[in-house]
Amino acid sequence: MPDLDIDLLRTFVAIVEVRSFTGASQRLCRTQSSVSLKLKRLEDQLGGRLLHRVQGRVGDLTALGGCLFDHATELLRVHDRALAALEPSRLEGHIHLGIADDTVHRTLSPALARLQVEYPRVEWHVACASSGELEEWLAVERIDLALVNRLDAPLDARLIGEPLRDEPLAWVHHSELSLRPGQPLPLVAFANGCGYQTRALEALNAARYPWRAVYTSNSRASVWGAVGAGLGVAALPLRDLPSVNEMFTVDTSTPLPALKPVHVSIVQRVQDAGDSLSARVCQRLREQFLSSDPLDQVSGDAMK
Repeated sequence: MPDLDIDLLRTFVAIVEVRSFTGASQRLCRTQSSVSLKLKRLEDQLGGRLLHRVQGRVGDLTALGGCLFDHATELLRVHDRALAALEPSRLEGHIHLGIADDTVHRTLSPALARLQVEYPRVEWHVACASSGELEEWLAVERIDLALVNRLDAPLDARLIGEPLRDEPLAWVHHSELSLRPGQPLPLVAFANGCGYQTRALEALNAARYPWRAVYTSNSRASVWGAVGAGLGVAALPLRDLPSVNEMFTVDTSTPLPALKPVHVSIVQRVQDAGDSLSARVCQRLREQFLSSDPLDQVSGDAMK
């Protein structure tokens, strides 16, 4: 058997990680047909299918694909680490990255993992807080970069932001929770400073829809836990909705007001915008977010 091609392995891993051919083509800056062709070349070389296609979407890994995936990811890590070690600039330093706890963590993990491999000389520290707090921390130089959910207010003059995508929100609650017409909406929300909470209150107050706070937390897991327990309704990202979990439902049966999206953005200090290390981190985060289509995530283009 001939040697495995790193480019073909990278294509295969990208398809599995982003769970779609479209997302993989965006991550790799290739056309979708090129991505499909590279996967076929790898399958032809190995003599079998690596993953199932379900009506054109990415399905389960085959036994061959499952065996290859772990080895492929390890090969790519070693390959990228070698390239980083040979890189003339040999970037090193400290990066303090702030992430809003309400941001979708599964989208970030692949990007952060690759950065650690590519730049082993960089010391990383990640802190979670509300989007509002993170912008305050940036302004006083407590952190270097932040990935936040922004609304429509202008940034502090000391900061500069780059929108990555709009995150659609929906009213989500337990499938067995009964909402009574005319009764205040039982609201589950993140604490002050969260874009989801602000969008929810904007919509409810503008529509003069009565509501009462039943559960507030700074923790993403706690908010989802409260919704799953049937305590109330929350404004949450469609992307984060568990697609195979019948416990949760997107509310369409009651006249709840429409929710505006939040703007997922990278924010940093103006004075640091030209820093090479910060620029590389921004680029990797940008690639990761632009490689993932929110509609793919909620329409079932996932490996089950």
